[in-house]
Amino acid sequence: MATVNAATSSTIASAAAPAPVSLKQPDLGKNDFLNLLVAQLKNQDPLKPMDSSSFVAELAQFSQLEQSSNQSALLGKVLDAQNSSLQYSLLPLVGRDVSIQGAVIQLGTTPTTLDYSLSKDAAAVSLSIMNASNQVIRTGTLGPQGAGAQKVEWDGQDQNGTMMPPGTYTYAIAAQDAQKQAVPVTTTSRLTVSGIRVEDGQPKLAAGDTTIDPSAVVEFR
Repeated sequence: MATVNAATSSTIASAAAPAPVSLKQPDLGKNDFLNLLVAQLKNQDPLKPMDSSSFVAELAQFSQLEQSSNQSALLGKVLDAQNSSLQYSLLPLVGRDVSIQGAVIQLGTTPTTLDYSLSKDAAAVSLSIMNASNQVIRTGTLGPQGAGAQKVEWDGQDQNGTMMPPGTYTYAIAAQDAQKQAVPVTTTSRLTVSGIRVEDGQPKLAAGDTTIDPSAVVEFR
């Protein structure tokens, strides 16, 4: 990598009253509503039958309940179809390189490039690379750098010159200006999409063991 050289006891009374149990009433579905309506008709007084207007109102309520239930089921099917369609629409990205906001390194068998951007000129910039256990394995100084997009290549070696195994790593960039004030840094990660992964019913991009939300992608390569 270029330039990177008193014990308290509690007594519970045996006669303590049990905690009250709250029972949630089950929601009534359209079948329950229909059963109640049929039972009402079967048990009505023949000499005093149900008022027709009340009967029509109850039928209207049942129709609305059935429509609401059918709409909910249809909406669920539409959402499932959309997720499935999105999953297949992401397939062309497999094997492609993408850039996302963050500081993730996907190390293979060749050196990799780390991208970042400085909000203003920096008099001193330093780099730290961490493994999956968040242990720092490599540090280095990058010297003064100007504002804007910057990049540095990591050869995949740790501080002792040992080649690290392929996998996912993270990095941090720290920058200061001439007055030793912190300079804000934005990091961007380059990852290769290896497949499609479904999490919580939503299709995501997989880059090794890293999961990427498609909305987080800022550039395709």
